[in-house]
Amino acid sequence: MSKAINSGLTDLINQDLIELTSQTVSDALAAGERVWITSDLHFLHTNIIGYCDRPFFNVDSMTDALMATLQKVPKDELILFGGDMAMGNYEKTVELIRLLPGRKILIAGNHDLTRDGKCKLACEEHLFEAVVPFLAWLGYQGRLVVVSHYPILVPETYKNTPILNYHGHLHEKTLPSTLMVKYMNVGWDINHALNCL
Repeated sequence: MSKAINSGLTDLINQDLIELTSQTVSDALAAGERVWITSDLHFLHTNIIGYCDRPFFNVDSMTDALMATLQKVPKDELILFGGDMAMGNYEKTVELIRLLPGRKILIAGNHDLTRDGKCKLACEEHLFEAVVPFLAWLGYQGRLVVVSHYPILVPETYKNTPILNYHGHLHEKTLPSTLMVKYMNVGWDINHALNCL
């Protein structure tokens, strides 16, 4: 990853927004509401079909399938996008995202930033409720839940609260869990569907 993208993700760190957005997700789950999650959609990215062996003939059929699945989310339910929304025509990407129902939150990924580290999607008014580099809250039995684009790296000496890490970036690959971290790849290329937390 380039220094500019690292810097761009760091620039998205706003502690108040991260805490508020994390609390919104935690509150929704505590109230028994459905919260959806997916990652690495790569709208308009023709080459992702071959790279990840996606079952589509072309980018139009992929876009149609992605949109059909995502439009099943009710307008009042939360959907977390774990980064890498698209690669391609920016204006068309914004149009597609605006057509999606649900209360949308973007956890930014490397392909959501320009080469100079700017997250253009963060500037689009009313596109997402929040654009953040990660989310974190205490979940079931006090386990720390972290949502990030990249899988989090935890030192082997870490012996604090167990972590459940919902992540993307790896497409069809998975990471083995450790005693302290349970990795859950929510990327589109794992199950070609939305996941419900």
